[in-house]
Amino acid sequence: MAQRPADSVLEVARDGAIATLTLSAGDAGPCLTEALHADLARAAAGLDLDEELRVVVLRSRGDAFCHAARDDDGRGRADGVAAIAALRVPVLCLLQGDALDAGLELAMACDLRLAVPRARLGLTQLARGRLPGHGGTQRLPRLVGRARALRMLLLAEALPARAAVEIGLVSRVLAARSLWPAGARLAMELAARGPIAQRLAKEALRAAFDLPLAEGLRLEGDLYVLLQSTQDRDEGIASFHDKRRPRFVGR
Repeated sequence: MAQRPADSVLEVARDGAIATLTLSAGDAGPCLTEALHADLARAAAGLDLDEELRVVVLRSRGDAFCHAARDDDGRGRADGVAAIAALRVPVLCLLQGDALDAGLELAMACDLRLAVPRARLGLTQLARGRLPGHGGTQRLPRLVGRARALRMLLLAEALPARAAVEIGLVSRVLAARSLWPAGARLAMELAARGPIAQRLAKEALRAAFDLPLAEGLRLEGDLYVLLQSTQDRDEGIASFHDKRRPRFVGR
């Protein structure tokens, strides 16, 4: 069931263990305004407390996925991009159109990105003498490598979706009519996985870019031991031996 207060620019819908966040198009198209930042932060705070949640899908209405607000200075009181990035569960982003500037920064805060062929992705702020303000300079090189990120930033490149796949910025390109069905199937597949293992894996991967190798390996080992004490770990082993699909309960 969808929930959207009268003054909200974000629609939150829940279907079992999957939550879908839909950006409102508005008169200027999907736009990362201060209001949207606040709505994303508020929604993420509630979702992160929900132990039944398994996956979040982020999408938007209109011809573009999202772009920056004209008055966006990167210093909003609430940072919706950071809130999405901090979610413990996998976040799937569906790009039915352009994800430029702050829009790409929001998309990069997600874990997986699917796009239609006509979508363009880029951080073009330098063409106007501005800088990304929602993590773009940090997340882009982690996704595509330092050299490619420098080229995209310094030349203000907007890549077509198929080129974005080649450098790892997008996971897959699909026809427009297939984007939502494929996204729904992928979300269901993710929701069927062991939720504790997914959350711990996401935690370890986040730390991989910030910790020295020895500390990262130590963290992985600690999380591995932590998982051994869960019911889901026992269920995974039992289902393997019984040759059936596992029934994870998140404990």
